Amino acid sequence: MQTFTPARRRALGRLGALGLAVATPRTLLAQTASQVPEVLGTNHVRAVSSAWNGRPCLAVELSDEAQARALVSGGNGPSYAIVQQEFTDGIIETDIAAELTGKGAPDARGFVGIAFHISADLSTYEAVYLRMTNGRLNEPKPPAPRIDRAIQYVAHPDFHYPVSREKFPGRYERGADIALGRWHRLRLEIQGSRARVLVDGQEVLTVEDLHYAGRRGPVGLFVDDGSRGYFRQLSVAGA
Repeated sequence: MQTFTPARRRALGRLGALGLAVATPRTLLAQTASQVPEVLGTNHVRAVSSAWNGRPCLAVELSDEAQARALVSGGNGPSYAIVQQEFTDGIIETDIAAELTGKGAPDARGFVGIAFHISADLSTYEAVYLRMTNGRLNEPKPPAPRIDRAIQYVAHPDFHYPVSREKFPGRYERGADIALGRWHRLRLEIQGSRARVLVDGQEVLTVEDLHYAGRRGPVGLFVDDGSRGYFRQLSVAGA
């Protein structure tokens, strides 16, 4: 039987008050030697303890209902597993990987990343995510311009890639040495309005104007259309 400490019960109660789908004792995922992220709640995704490429991890993908909506709307919704209740500034990092589920649109790219500064009503968030099939380590390499669109910053609901590509081409997305079917280390260093993003220790993107800078809110493991994300060795540090 799953047991809860008083602090744990209070945390789950606060998440429920925010409208999050709080994990029940049957589905709650515990840390396994600090390798598998603990899920505090889910929003339009399902998250299960798994093993992938020989490593214990958390597998996250869209719920059936969210996947059906993504095929109509194109995705970009608030879809994540909540792993930290409160965060403003600091460092978030995790081992991350992705594969295609075969359920998405033809342009599904292995969308997987980290959402942060999530609002209390879950209507807004910002995120950095990877498009694994667009990475330079894939064989064959993706054609241009996809090869230069492997990592993306977005802010929901009004600043997704169509807007940033039209108004600020190349500023909020970059190429990266990533590939489908591999583990990578994604690190976000967030301070005020600035986010520095590193993949496997290499800086790949810097955002100087975070849309929700200074907001205190949950951190989520983000996935999107037709993609299953894998996460392990999660670390969240800061205020």
